[in-house]
Amino acid sequence: MTDKRPFPLPTGYFAIPLGLSALSLAWLHMGDTLSFSRNVSDIIGITAVSVWALFILLYIYKMIYFSHEVRDEYCCPIRFSFIALIPITTMLSGDVLYRWFPLIGEGLIWIGTIGQLLFASVRISALWKDGTFEEKSTLPPFYLPSVATNFTSASSLALLGYHDLGYLFLGAGMIAWIIYEPVLFQRLRVLQIEPQFRPTMGIILAPAFVGSSAYLSLNGGEIDLFVKLLWGYGFLQMFFLIRLFPWISEKGLNIGFWAFSFGLASLANGAVSFVHHNVLSGLANGAFIFANLMMSGLVLMTLGKIFKGQFWLK
Repeated sequence: MTDKRPFPLPTGYFAIPLGLSALSLAWLHMGDTLSFSRNVSDIIGITAVSVWALFILLYIYKMIYFSHEVRDEYCCPIRFSFIALIPITTMLSGDVLYRWFPLIGEGLIWIGTIGQLLFASVRISALWKDGTFEEKSTLPPFYLPSVATNFTSASSLALLGYHDLGYLFLGAGMIAWIIYEPVLFQRLRVLQIEPQFRPTMGIILAPAFVGSSAYLSLNGGEIDLFVKLLWGYGFLQMFFLIRLFPWISEKGLNIGFWAFSFGLASLANGAVSFVHHNVLSGLANGAFIFANLMMSGLVLMTLGKIFKGQFWLK
């Protein structure tokens, strides 16, 4: 018999290890720029992988004892996208672990890459028939199974040395982003987005910065015209989101605001390459500091929710 109580861990909470893992990689890429950068990266990385492992175990429990919720989420035209966070965080955890345990790290990267392809092939392709893709499906979470997954695969495969294969995933994510974004923005222009889904607009910050970070992983960190173009568009999106933040946070801050974390952490990651190549160094240093301050705010907000007993879904 399945338990009818709501499971305390929404799948969207996987955004927490997502953001922390990406931030750990940003500090790792600092190299010798700061003497303590490796220590900071290790602390954040261990925390990220620990949270990811805990959430994976809880999700397995959910699949066994709350299978009805898993089915409902999979069939939901909006919430199904959050399931893509599981292979994304698996790849990023592999990226973090690769420095200490290369075999485990590589294994997780391949599991995540193959897993996201299988999920997208089954779930996204189903939206191409029978009118199952609804207007309310066109919300920011849809970036996750078609864009974020492929960008993450690209950067993770670059870490393993499979650069040519990584470019294929980069292309898949890039074209999916270009095709979907106009549909999303047209929907946002003409229809109201419900308050509970507004924090997911933080995902809009991610494609440009995550895509540029993936591209930098593949091209050896070279700051070329394409990277600058992506950064320019990313900052434009950031300015729009800052302008809308009072409206987005109308119902107060909650764990959903970790939707901003992947974009922020990838901004920090890209900033490191700009600094290393002495390109727009002032802007890059400011972006790195800003991203870390915002990520620190998310961590503090989350700790506050935990201490107040407001973290788990009731």
